[in-house]
Amino acid sequence: MMISAQARYLSFIEVSASLLLLIYPAAMLAVKGGMNGVFLLMIMLALAAWVVRPNGMSAVVWQYEFTIYAVSMIAMSVAIFISQTYLQNYAAHPHDAASRYWLAIPVFLLLQRLRLNVFGVLQFAFPLAAITGFLMSKNLGECGGNRSGIDTLDLIHFGDFELLMGTLSLFSIDWLSRDKLPLRILKVFGFAAGVLASIASGSRGGWLAIPVFIAIFVYFRSSRISWKVVVTSSLSAVLAITIAFFASTSLQHRVNEMVKDVTVFDQGNRDTSTGIRWLLYKAAVDIFSRHPIFGVGPEGFALEMKPMVEAGKLTPQAAELGRGEVHNDILAKAAGMGVFGLIAILASYFVPFRLFWQATKSTSTQIRRAGILGITFVSGFIIFGLTAETLSLTMATAFYSFTVAVLLAVCFNIHHGEKIAMHKPK
Repeated sequence: MMISAQARYLSFIEVSASLLLLIYPAAMLAVKGGMNGVFLLMIMLALAAWVVRPNGMSAVVWQYEFTIYAVSMIAMSVAIFISQTYLQNYAAHPHDAASRYWLAIPVFLLLQRLRLNVFGVLQFAFPLAAITGFLMSKNLGECGGNRSGIDTLDLIHFGDFELLMGTLSLFSIDWLSRDKLPLRILKVFGFAAGVLASIASGSRGGWLAIPVFIAIFVYFRSSRISWKVVVTSSLSAVLAITIAFFASTSLQHRVNEMVKDVTVFDQGNRDTSTGIRWLLYKAAVDIFSRHPIFGVGPEGFALEMKPMVEAGKLTPQAAELGRGEVHNDILAKAAGMGVFGLIAILASYFVPFRLFWQATKSTSTQIRRAGILGITFVSGFIIFGLTAETLSLTMATAFYSFTVAVLLAVCFNIHHGEKIAMHKPK
């Protein structure tokens, strides 16, 4: 009877984890607070398995790579605390989004020990989410610049996430095994839906990731860097962008707006979408240069706007928008928390990126493809963060840290029978 109860308990853990992995990308789009809700449920599942570990589930076997990953996830909270302590200005709000990084660690430790068939649902999760977002999107009319979006996300993040999930759908073809035709069709539809939704959203900052995604695809198809890879990637990117440009009036309109912004900026009009971003970037660099160690505090950038207007460094309109965000993740963390914030944001990007890169060297196709998906995912967030403060939002940080934990759990899963290593300590 005890064995049967333990078997049911392990089955409950695995089935629940699979269900949460299946719904989390779509829940982020379809339900306000859906991403954080799924995150919380997965943490509760991890806590249950930690308090009472089911028979058949191995204990955590700690690796050096886990330490590096954990440190990179804790770094942002530490940077915030150091800055707040120096400035003697404590507030809980900045820790909200930052907590999602380290809360993903128990999620990773749980999933890393579950059977590989639990992750099979991810092949459906990404395309279904991209298709869900596409079907939910609607034209926002003149108030939204005739761009298409959804009610639960702003236009920029909606377009960025749709593009990312569409790309992950395409890159997951034949991931865990050779896909059957219906699944292959679903992934292709997911890719198309994600790209079309992104174009219709007019979130042009995210489109900078398209050449990067193409380069990743071409590189791992050829498995080496050469002049042929560079040329092929460049030509493919130009061709894809050209086709999309002439096929979409929305894309043409957004590109023409950007060209116009640059032109009028050169003529002295700095209050355009592109011009304001450039002014805020310069302001963040200026602040960092004056407060390089501890910054001006996680929420101190907004307080710098008024004196910068008075000094003629910002226009009133740019300052007004700057009270909301810097529109660049790296510069925001550097200005807010100094060198500690800069190190923290770079660690949150490049430690997972490095671990995923090492996974692509594996002899296992499943690990290698999970590494490629991880590289694609992290690269997307790096690019998105260049024109918007993506990781300042709790929901977006939850999505990022959760997905990184999930894909790393595939790479380091104990049921592969092999280990990947970023570094071999002496």
